[in-house]
Amino acid sequence: MMPSTARTSGDRAKPGGPTALPELTFPSDDELLIAMRGRPTGNHPISAYTHRLSRLHDQSHPEGGAATGIRWGRHLLVRAIDAWVDHRLPPPHPTATLHAQTIGQVIDHLVAAQVHAYRLLMTLDPIDPCVHTAWTRVAELADEYTDLTTAVLHRSRRLPALGGHW
Repeated sequence: MMPSTARTSGDRAKPGGPTALPELTFPSDDELLIAMRGRPTGNHPISAYTHRLSRLHDQSHPEGGAATGIRWGRHLLVRAIDAWVDHRLPPPHPTATLHAQTIGQVIDHLVAAQVHAYRLLMTLDPIDPCVHTAWTRVAELADEYTDLTTAVLHRSRRLPALGGHW
């Protein structure tokens, strides 16, 4: 059994102290969606990682070794997002509830849904119910991202421990 890497209030330095955490901010869901379509705004690292994830998801239908390389690239980008967040993560409130996924995993699912919805929009009649359903899912996942990042910043949700496999 691996030792817990869950954060407690004593794990981090006080803001403004000599070893204070870098500030944790998140791009908005709109900024992520713009980054997915190739127009990242600002210079937020998560937007840049999201843009790169989108490029990999756009290529996600090859077979053989290329598919393995794409999955590995996605894994590395999700890991990079999670490491960036973890380095800045404030300690959760003692009553914070655990979220089942990391920020990187939530973003990866949002990117996958957006790429799928865009493909449907480009290949089906725009009034097809499948197109509407796909874009509704994108909106739901964007809301999930916003709710999670807001809760993390307010310390009311905690993220899964990254553990040694990260």
